[in-house]
Amino acid sequence: MRIIAEFDIDGIKVSVFKMDDRISAKYEYNLLEQTYKFRDGSGINTPDDVLKLSHHIIEDLKITFTNMAKFRFQGIQAIQQEEDDMFDEIV
Repeated sequence: MRIIAEFDIDGIKVSVFKMDDRISAKYEYNLLEQTYKFRDGSGINTPDDVLKLSHHIIEDLKITFTNMAKFRFQGIQAIQQEEDDMFDEIV
């Protein structure tokens, strides 16, 4: 797999990878990432195709990143709460 393009859209880093008959688009923001894979014949065959697609789905990508950050935060809070509950309260 090799990187064939990189660009930024509204603060989201986009890396485009090529491997055999597949293009992958990886979107990164705030220590989170989403990856979408496209086979030949899907209509996504070049970095320009990924760029066009990205502009069409950017708002949905942002919503997904927001949800991912929320889930990550909630998970971390739950783990910390479990750890806090393991110890007796000292008064």
